[in-house]
Order: sequence, then C-alpha cells, then structure tokens
Amino acid sequence: MAWLACGGQTQDNGDGGDAALEASPQDAPIDQTATDVVVADSIASDVDAAPPPITGEPPPPPDGGAPTTNVLTFAIQTIFLGEADRNGGGPSNTAWKSYGYDLDGLVTTSSSTNVCTLYQGSPKTNQVDGTDGIDNSWGSTILPILQSAASLPTPSQSESVEIDSGAFTLQIQVTGLSDDPQQNALGLSMQVFVSGAYGNGAPAFDTSTNWPVLSTSVKDGQTIASGSTIQFPTSYVSNGTVVSGGGQNPIVLDLGFSGIQIPITIHDAIITFDHVDHADAMNGTIAGVIDTQEFITTFRQAAGEISTSLCGSAFDGIAEQIDQAQDILNDGTNAPNVACNAISIGIGFNAKLVANPTTVAQAPQPPPNPCGD
Repeated sequence: MAWLACGGQTQDNGDGGDAALEASPQDAPIDQTATDVVVADSIASDVDAAPPPITGEPPPPPDGGAPTTNVLTFAIQTIFLGEADRNGGGPSNTAWKSYGYDLDGLVTTSSSTNVCTLYQGSPKTNQVDGTDGIDNSWGSTILPILQSAASLPTPSQSESVEIDSGAFTLQIQVTGLSDDPQQNALGLSMQVFVSGAYGNGAPAFDTSTNWPVLSTSVKDGQTIASGSTIQFPTSYVSNGTVVSGGGQNPIVLDLGFSGIQIPITIHDAIITFDHVDHADAMNGTIAGVIDTQEFITTFRQAAGEISTSLCGSAFDGIAEQIDQAQDILNDGTNAPNVACNAISIGIGFNAKLVANPTTVAQAPQPPPNPCGD
C-alpha cells in the first residue's frame, strides 16, 4: 500500500459525480423513523469527541515509546458507510469525501492523467478524490448503487441498528495500549475478529459483553488462542491515534441492505482510531481496496436475493456501473496507461471496549443462490 506517498495534483472541489442507477427493484422504501431514533440515541451516548480535522494520511509513527502489556478489545457499535457525516446528519452526496485515506499518494481531479485508465464509458468524475486526496470510489459511486437497488436511503443508520442489536460486529483487539489519550508507542499489535450474532440478547457494549467470534475468523477454525486470520503485527499509537500498519489477509464486512447480506472484502486494509479514553475508540477509519470482479461475483448473488428480477442479464447494467467505479489498482497504487481494476473504499466507525472474546461460534452456511448456479 502506498498511503505514505506524496505528490499528485491540486484538489478538485467538485461533487465527485453521482452514479446513474440503471437497475432498481420496485421494493417499497423502508420506514426509517424507528431507525433514526435508535441510532441518534446511540451516537448521543458516544463520548463527546469532535471529529478530527480531515487529512488524507494517518499520523506517522512516533519517534519512540514502549507498548504496555494490556490486551484490549473494541467492538464496532456505530458504522459510517459514506452517505452522512460522523455527526449523524442527514444524507449528503459529498459526505464520502471525508472517509478513508489517500491510498495512492495522488490528489486526483477529473482532468488528471497520471492515474489508471477508467473503464469504458466511465465519466471522468469517477476518478475524483475526496478531501486531501482521500480515495473512496465506494462512497462516491458504489454506495448510491446499493442504496437504490435496496431502496435504502440511510444504510449507515440501518447497519448501526443491526450492530447495536447484536446481529454482527467487528472486534478490534490491540495489545499495547495504555489509558493515556496522548499515548505514543511503537510495537503494538492488532488483530480483527469477525463476529456474527451475539446470541445473548442485545449486547451492553461494555466489559460484560463477551461476543463470540466466527470460526472462519480464527486460524484453526476452533480457538481464540490460535489467533485471528486478520493480523496487523506492526501497529503503533501516535498521540492517541492507533494505526494498524501493514496487515495480513483482507477484512470482510458482511453488510446488510434491506435484510440482504452483501460481503465487502477490503484488501490492503488500514485501520485507525482515536483511543480517547480507556473504553472508547472514536473517529475510526477502515480504508483499502475492493477487487472489482470479486465484488461483482458476490453482489450478483446478493442481487438475486433482493429480487429475482435481477438474475441473469438483468444484472448486467449494475455490473457495468461497478466496473465504471474502478479508480485504482488492486495493490492500492496507481499508474497511468494501466486499466483500473479495483475500487477504493473508506468507511468510519466508533467502537466500545468489551471483554476479550473467549468463544468461537460456527460460521453460518451461505444462503442458496436464488438465481441458480
């Protein structure tokens, strides 16, 4: 990943473009009234920490500092997918610009020529970066497609309600943190556990919450002690901001849109958050790249669950829009005269300290493909 690189061109303050949605089932929109109330309460209960200034890069490693032996696990409680800001405001077609990082080291405008070649028919606005070079074609182009296909205008709220009820989460376990909100230390380690249903009512999101992890998320498929399949062994904390460093294996977010699960696999991921106090991980970011063909394959099956009218050639219009969202190379870099083959992504989160997990739950079998093989 080239997120520490510098260079590029002057920032374009345009709107980044809106996807032209070609395929949408005639499902009735979901009533968001109850969702809005629950998520508003959840956000209001978070630590009163204002979002930091938006920058394209995470803080660099500190000059020194030793980690502690503490092992702390934070479960994501609130997620921000890109259609609204971290303060819980209403939908905005520019909110995506503040989520993610400058993965390719370039500040790309619609007139930039030092980047990969867009898919045929793609508008040049699909390569426009967010604030300070943030790469997030997921937020600018893909998320609107999902919102339209699932008739779901505020997916961040819906997902946060699902997490708060105990449907799923990601658990970020860090070794080496102190309670100092300005801690500086090298030599931390991070691992991420994917968790399905909590299975014991609604989680309290405190140290009484022992959330099982999925068997597919641990190396031996059976025990926490074997370690997560998602490891970041060179993490650090800089003035209280935890940075994952280089990782091993992708992160899979199993997002739900109108009850339909769509796995989002994030390669070359970087995770950051502000450890504002002992129990809170705020202003979190997960950034990386989505392999385009991998995503089209998983979304094609999910689209059939949304509506069987999207099986077969009916999905081709959506697949083409996904192809047109490609803005980066699948190793997180960028270069001219090469076809783009990946989609940049940046999302936000807030997380709470929970118990270090001790149990492993069997991962559920994927649902049958309603479109057939």
